[in-house]
Formats: sequence, structure tokens, C-alpha cells
Amino acid sequence: MGVSIGAILVSYDVNKLHIDVKNAMKLLGYREQWNYPNEKSYNLPNTTLWHSSKSSNQGITDIKTVCLRLGVSLEKAIAVNATEFVGV
Repeated sequence: MGVSIGAILVSYDVNKLHIDVKNAMKLLGYREQWNYPNEKSYNLPNTTLWHSSKSSNQGITDIKTVCLRLGVSLEKAIAVNATEFVGV
């Protein structure tokens, strides 16, 4: 479980340095918005990111590693396969 490579969503809560955590994840290729070709962009909620080619296990490993490196407490996190996006 959690080893299939594809698009994933990672949603998390941290106790501090929210922007630093998000920026560190973005350096690993995570994005805070998505769009379909020729359509508008959609922004994800503040502490939710997506990646186009990772496993959910790797998503959790990435957020744990980033938080450890920044000295941030990772309060909760979930990573799921994301095959279809619909948003407002």
C-alpha cells in the first residue's frame, strides 16, 4: 500500500513555519495549484500540495523529512493518490 507512483495530494498541519514548510516541499517538486490544459488554475487549501509522480509513501516521507530538517512539529498528515481534480 502507498507504493504506486502517480499524482498524489499531501495535506498536513504543522505547529509553525508554514510558509517555510511549503517552500521546502515546492523545492521537491510539489505544487500548490493545478490546471487542466486550456483551463483556469485552481489553488489548493493552504497546507495541501500535490505532486505529479510520487507514491503516497514518498509524500509522507517528504513532509516528515522537511519538518525534521526545519525543526517543525508535524501534527498530522495524509497522502493519497489523486487521479481526478475538481475544484472551486
